[in-house]
Amino acid sequence: MSSNLKVLIAAADTGRAARLRKMPVWHENGFILAGTASGRSETIRLSRSDYDLVLLCHEPPLFSASYIMREMEGYERCPLFVIVSHTDDYETMRECFLLGAVDFITEPLTDQKISDALSRAKDLLKKNTSGYEYSCAVDEYFEKLGQSESSDKFIGELKKFIIDSENVTATTEYAADYFGFNKDYFGRMFKAKIGMSFGEFYNRFRMRYAERLLMSGKYKVYEVSEILGFASVDYFSSVFKKITGQRPSDLKKY
Repeated sequence: MSSNLKVLIAAADTGRAARLRKMPVWHENGFILAGTASGRSETIRLSRSDYDLVLLCHEPPLFSASYIMREMEGYERCPLFVIVSHTDDYETMRECFLLGAVDFITEPLTDQKISDALSRAKDLLKKNTSGYEYSCAVDEYFEKLGQSESSDKFIGELKKFIIDSENVTATTEYAADYFGFNKDYFGRMFKAKIGMSFGEFYNRFRMRYAERLLMSGKYKVYEVSEILGFASVDYFSSVFKKITGQRPSDLKKY
């Protein structure tokens, strides 16, 4: 992922926040320190804005990590949380994990502890972003087809197939097997219904997905190539340009 993942450091102890800001691990792991908060209400308000990760210092009773995380439940735009605590109190740790914390770090803090937490957070952010963009790409692509899945059973089944194939590189054989047909019959039927081969249809969809990933600002070109299952960045770039008329780097610089 790119280096524009935004971190909010939230700590009632401003000296503690200053020490965290000085640690060199943020940029090394692809994050930027975009803000700080020292009050409970301020932390909740900022957490609902444009941050990817909140490093939240548990300083009870007024700055309880579980209270702040609970206040975030139900919000569509919710960052990930890494909790920092003076103690390893089991009940507090358990409650934070149940509320979705990525990690619970106890002091003394080290670069390695923070780095390990950031690595886990980055993996989750990548998964969350790619899943959202995949879903949006499916909706956009089928809308562009101009055929409604509610009025055409095959289109509805095809959309479900694409949704179910998020983590698969779908070949014609794979699709034919999914629909219960032999490859040749499926190929003829597909072209008659959709107006193009399954391979062309699928590659066009994949490039729409690639466009969304690139424009999200969260991924480098080689990462998009890997997500889509291409053997090399050069091959991905060639297919992308053939279908979209642009190079991937026109949308996102390496």
